Parts: sequence; C-alpha cells; structure tokens
Amino acid sequence: MRNRSKLLIAAITATALLGMAVNAASARNIEIVNWEKGFRITWNPLRLAAAGREAACPVTVEGSFSAHTFAKRVGTGVARITGLSIGTCTRNTATALRETLPWEVQYSSFSGTLPVIRTISFNVIRASFRANLEGIECLAAARGEQPVGGIATAETGGAITGFRMDETRGIETAGGFFCSIGGRAGFSGEANSITVRGGTEAMSVRLI
Repeated sequence: MRNRSKLLIAAITATALLGMAVNAASARNIEIVNWEKGFRITWNPLRLAAAGREAACPVTVEGSFSAHTFAKRVGTGVARITGLSIGTCTRNTATALRETLPWEVQYSSFSGTLPVIRTISFNVIRASFRANLEGIECLAAARGEQPVGGIATAETGGAITGFRMDETRGIETAGGFFCSIGGRAGFSGEANSITVRGGTEAMSVRLI
C-alpha cells in the first residue's frame, strides 16, 4: 500500500510538471494586463550623445498599446508613442520633432526562464530629435534599419519595475560636417518611472 501511494504521488507530480512545461513552451504571446490605460515613462535625465557631446534633459513620453496581447515575434507592432515633452536641459539643449509623431514601438526580444519574464526589449521607429551640442546642431532620427532601443525589466509577478535605453544602439545623424564626423548618435538613461498613463499604477505583463 505504501509503495502504491508513493507511485501515485510520483505520477501526479510528474504530470503536473509536464503540464507546466507544456504551458511554458506553448506561451507564444505576451499579454499587457492593464493595456487599455496606455503608458507613461519619465526620465530625469534622458541623455542624447552625438558629435562627441551630450544633451541631458528631463523627458516624458506617453502612448497607447495596439492590443492587449502581442506575439513574441521580432517586428511585431506593440504600441505608439503619441505624446512627448522635454523640460529644461541641464546640459546643452534638445527638442523633439513632433511632426514625426506617432512613433512606432515594436517587439524585439525577451529574456528569462519560461514562464517568468525578466526583460522585454523594444525598438522605436521614427523617434527624432534636434540637439544643440555646444554650438553644433545635430539631428538624430531613428529609421527602420537603425531604431532606438529600450529595455523593460519585470519582477517575478510580471510588474514592470524599470525601463532603460539600450546604449548599444546607434542611430543616424545629420546636420553638417561636425555632426557627421562624430558618428552615430545614441540614447542612454534609466527611467525614473514607468506607469499607466494618467496614474501611478505599474504596468504588468504575463505570458499566455
């Protein structure tokens, strides 16, 4: 009887573990739990480096999600940035080219051990800024082949607790000789907050 009970417990445990593995393996989509409220991300500062110089400014972006779920497939449209404000810069100056809004946000990749998400990487297309960097005027524009990159970090439960710019990404610059010889521009900075638009509730994601 005791051996039979042990075998039964082992069988139930194995079945449960197999079910968890199948569910994790089949989780093809990421769900944004509170997607309908949109998002708001603030930096103080966000840094734009170009021509060997840097602008450091407080920046807030807001936007809406395209749907409450999206496939874990590179290039999938996730959201659109529809609003942006730049405060008083502490180093040099920068302005956003609002005529290029909305900016498209696409899924790039994720890290973690299924079913737990640790980070989600995004690409931002059409993000465009003009900066005055110690007298040098530079235009930094993210094209399809050179997007801006951002990385969201999540707790075990799925709450998004951080967002940082991907410093390894370089984007196209224009604005004359001194801007061009400095190479591609890049963004850096850890966001101060990432919440739903118009509130303080944290964004939350999960695999489905």
